[in-house]
Amino acid sequence: MAGIKHCIYCLAAIFLAGLLSACAFGFIAPADAGAYTSVQLEITGDGVANPVTFTLEQLQGMEQYQHVYSTINTWPTKNWYTGKGVKLRDLLAAAGIKPDARMITFTSTDGYSVTLTVKELLEDPRYYFPGLQENSASDGSIPGSQAGAQEVETILALLSAEGSSDPADMNDMYTLLLICGQRAITEQTNTLFLKYVNKIEVLNDEPPQWDKPKVNVDSGEVAAGTLLELSSKSSDVDKVYFTTDGSTPTINSPMFNWSAKRWWDLRPDSLSSINKAIEIREDTVIKAITIGPGKYDSEVVTFTYKIGEPEEIEILGGPPTSVALDEKSIRLRVGGSFELAATVGPNNAVDRSVTWRSSDTSVAVVDNNGLVTVVGAGSAVVTVETVSGGLTDNCLVTGLPASKDEEDEEYEEREENEEKANLVEPPVWSEQMQPPADPDIPATQSVDSGVEEDPAAERQAAGASVQYLASIDTSVASTTNPDRLEGEYNWQVFEVTAEPVTLDLPVQPDYQAVFVIIIFVFLFLSGAFIKYREYMKGAAG
Repeated sequence: MAGIKHCIYCLAAIFLAGLLSACAFGFIAPADAGAYTSVQLEITGDGVANPVTFTLEQLQGMEQYQHVYSTINTWPTKNWYTGKGVKLRDLLAAAGIKPDARMITFTSTDGYSVTLTVKELLEDPRYYFPGLQENSASDGSIPGSQAGAQEVETILALLSAEGSSDPADMNDMYTLLLICGQRAITEQTNTLFLKYVNKIEVLNDEPPQWDKPKVNVDSGEVAAGTLLELSSKSSDVDKVYFTTDGSTPTINSPMFNWSAKRWWDLRPDSLSSINKAIEIREDTVIKAITIGPGKYDSEVVTFTYKIGEPEEIEILGGPPTSVALDEKSIRLRVGGSFELAATVGPNNAVDRSVTWRSSDTSVAVVDNNGLVTVVGAGSAVVTVETVSGGLTDNCLVTGLPASKDEEDEEYEEREENEEKANLVEPPVWSEQMQPPADPDIPATQSVDSGVEEDPAAERQAAGASVQYLASIDTSVASTTNPDRLEGEYNWQVFEVTAEPVTLDLPVQPDYQAVFVIIIFVFLFLSGAFIKYREYMKGAAG
């Protein structure tokens, strides 16, 4: 019988493989080269008058825009993209974007999102720089040529090719893909290229502003040859642009933090040649600004330096004397994050490194860079501490439920529980729950507890007999035991005798072998399907 069942399972596996084969080869239109027929794009938010959802067929029926794009990532490395799709401004016009719309959030099918301002996407001109790789083919910290720049549109690409300027390399692997041009030859835009976009939310909220840049040496008298290092709060997509001639910096000014902080540990030998310190050899005025995606530019800050006499200049030395966080309290919903910044003084302290910790990691966790992430509702205190001297500062983190509805439900439940607690009367022990009147019960006498039988007794093997031997009153137990359970309960001691019983266990089919067959057939058909798609693409081209 077991062999027959095993054959049936194998036949079922082969039948399932046949269905997969039919789906792979019978229902996919080769003319589209595997386009995602399930793609949908929803445009919503208080910044549009007519929320709308587009199907793939509708997007394909709209006017298509195709262009090559130059881009740089935060390592930084130069790259090309080629894309063909629908202009973002056409999509937003169809949804009736409002004049007071300020922010746009793009979300992918895997939940990842990118938020940008309306100004930087629709008002600021963006370009394709064909001379991007001049001076260096790959190093993004060496600017290319701005000659021949072509203004380009931001699109949601139905077809695209990464690392290529040849339209023949385009495919639908990342449909829908957000692609935009560069506002300057050095702008790092590759982090904005979001794959599998399925939702656009347009908001009227005013965008926040980037934090002002900081410098490692305060303004004042310095020795000739002093090295200045500029930084932004997170030193990632927020870039510091500066000037040394007194002019106001813009996105076209020199950039300081070319490489994002996330890569610093991976390139210790080359970091100083990429994020190059500014050497002061004469009286200098430095103006700096933080510019990045999704926020307004920071305020411009000015640092003024004068070459002083060596004996009058404060030399490096001593431990830190202070540490301060930029926020004393923050409120975030579960899943939200915020990066705290710690300022350690003075600037000439020998060791300005710090450590971070959270008082309750079930509410908030913090990484080595001060990035706080709320993981649960409640309150926690995040503490920063200097490695040298042990100076500390704190920030109260309040975790809110993930949504407003959950917050309201939690509040109502808390109110209801408190109300019930106020109405509860002291417990009255029923007659069935009282301990036996006579504590000296013979060991062979059965005691009826008056409560439902222990479910465990029902799970005993057939032929077993159970007898209550005694009842233990915990009310007379010592109250000095810290491990004692709260409340008073009647405990029963059982004597169990069992006779051997032979049970006929059902024969278990070999599911593992069946699953291995299914997986093998599926992988085989997947490989065949990929080869088929490549063949059809080649035939179509």
